[in-house]
Amino acid sequence: MKNWRATILSQYDNSPRMLALVEGFNALMDPAADIDAFYEQVFDPRTAIGWGLDAWGRIVAVNRAVTLEGVPDAFGFDGSGLVPFGQGPFWNANATSTYVLADDAFRLLIFLKAAINITDGTLASLNAILHQFFAERGPVMALHVGTMHMRLVFRFSLKTYERAILSKADMTPIPAGVGYELYDVPRATFGFAGSGLMPFGQGAFVTRGPQSVGG
Repeated sequence: MKNWRATILSQYDNSPRMLALVEGFNALMDPAADIDAFYEQVFDPRTAIGWGLDAWGRIVAVNRAVTLEGVPDAFGFDGSGLVPFGQGPFWNANATSTYVLADDAFRLLIFLKAAINITDGTLASLNAILHQFFAERGPVMALHVGTMHMRLVFRFSLKTYERAILSKADMTPIPAGVGYELYDVPRATFGFAGSGLMPFGQGAFVTRGPQSVGG
């Protein structure tokens, strides 16, 4: 407490020992540092960590442990009906599709779920939400590409956990009944004049098309 002298009764105001005791107690018990730490690690979802993020997850009704779609294909040899080199991982009977998200991934999930609760579902609102989350990474946009179908375009490479979370239809602020695709196109991709992409000799062709999520 900065103004601890105001709490001293007048009859003790000139007592050196009493004032020394109260001043020392105040220095040891000053809650300012704990209040600042609580605000940063729990109260503010932008900086919260650990238990603080778990509390925010309960508020918006999401869990740190999420079930993601596994890889359907496994590596195998010709004639086995499996996929070749570079197309699938080795089969693992003990593989799990449930993962515990780290703080950064869980924070994104919390904000996406909160956006679902407050968005009106318009294209302008979706673009505003995407811009708020990803503007520092590069251009991002939500496009209407067909009847009841949208495409989320990212002009940068999504992190693995970002793609996994955005691929869950119930975790993105897309209107109900509307299908969507994820399409991340790094800036170093080859393209033609006016497209905003790279010229000859500066970038590679895109090797991955839009990922259809639902609809």
